Amino acid sequence: MREKAIVIGNKKNRVQVEIRRSTACDGCKGCSVGRNGKPLRVWAKNSIGARVGQTVEIELSAATFLSATLIAYGIPLLAFLLGIFLGFKVSEPLNISSVEPFSFFMGLILMSFSFLIIYLFTGREEISEKYSSRIVRII
Repeated sequence: MREKAIVIGNKKNRVQVEIRRSTACDGCKGCSVGRNGKPLRVWAKNSIGARVGQTVEIELSAATFLSATLIAYGIPLLAFLLGIFLGFKVSEPLNISSVEPFSFFMGLILMSFSFLIIYLFTGREEISEKYSSRIVRII
């Protein structure tokens, strides 16, 4: 997945880029770019020496994008469903009369816990490097 962006900041071997709305964004409401037309700011690896003000092309590989999507959406969904299942199983031995609300809240608790684990796990330097965009060329 490649996008055009403008370099707006520089920090060691990484640059902050501002991604402008492209034709692929039309009709998509997935992020602030598609929703509000606001530019999206991300950090990218700068292995080719881009400088502030230059227009660049950044890339995030499809495998990395799909992996990040699975981590961000799949794991919390599975945790939510597991929480619901465990809520139904645990409610009977604990003599809980409101089984459905209890199961729902168990699902929310496990999903929240999974978000916390993901947040703590992805804060590590080697993980954030793996899921970063990289500049492929200066335009």
